[in-house]
Amino acid sequence: MLARLQHSGEVRLPGRLHHGAHAEGQAGGLRGPRRPRARRLALRSALRGLLTAGLVSLALVGSARGHSLLLESAPAADATLATAPAQLVLRFNNRIEKSLSRVRVLDARGVAQPLVVNAAAGSADRLVATVPPLAPGAWTVLWQVLSTDGHVVSGRFEFRVGP
Repeated sequence: MLARLQHSGEVRLPGRLHHGAHAEGQAGGLRGPRRPRARRLALRSALRGLLTAGLVSLALVGSARGHSLLLESAPAADATLATAPAQLVLRFNNRIEKSLSRVRVLDARGVAQPLVVNAAAGSADRLVATVPPLAPGAWTVLWQVLSTDGHVVSGRFEFRVGP
């Protein structure tokens, strides 16, 4: 069962993994010379990339966390109401400075209707305004609030009164 190689004078066992100079190129054989410096550089680059990505994502999350986001409204965005609402309620994801916030309701021509914002009504994350009688048609709500982090945030949505 021993096979003698003619060119090297080595004895090889059939079906076995052989070590030595020729084993490097064989499937399942030994690896070539190690390059620890290249591996270390690649590992450092990968870690540096992961660290940079993590820091960027933390910075983005941290900067957006304090901003007020509109969670819900009454009337709801794109709602069709049978009758005009008596009040408008906007609920945000965190506290707002009510006295420095404002809301307007515009008709289809862009004419603003007078609203009375009640700073004492509702919790600290809600803006409540008394709405005058509205005619049937499309209405646009424009809002602007001051977040407790000092940033001004604004938005808009529409609703419809009548058929």
